[in-house]
Amino acid sequence: MANSGIYWVDITFDWCVKFLYLVADLFGITYEEINIWLFVIIGPLFFLISICLNYYFYKKTKKLKKIIELQNKEITESNEMEVEEKKQDYLKILIIISLIIFIFYFLEVNK
Repeated sequence: MANSGIYWVDITFDWCVKFLYLVADLFGITYEEINIWLFVIIGPLFFLISICLNYYFYKKTKKLKKIIELQNKEITESNEMEVEEKKQDYLKILIIISLIIFIFYFLEVNK
């Protein structure tokens, strides 16, 4: 059947042709009809479905990436607010400790 001169290509092609003849006999159609169904109708249909699914998942991934970016931004902003609040708390504590030290120092000097 095959005559490419490349052994493995010829073997693979011959096996596929025999398989298509077998499947064609099972369905009660000819080899040419099953070739048309597989390579003109079903193959391109699957290709188009694959393109549509790839586009759908591309868009979905892009949308999810935007959502993740927004969530990360919100987390970062809330963390920055917490850090600012903690800075203010630490400053208050530092002022209170400084006042206590100053009071004790003042009391000690007056003795």
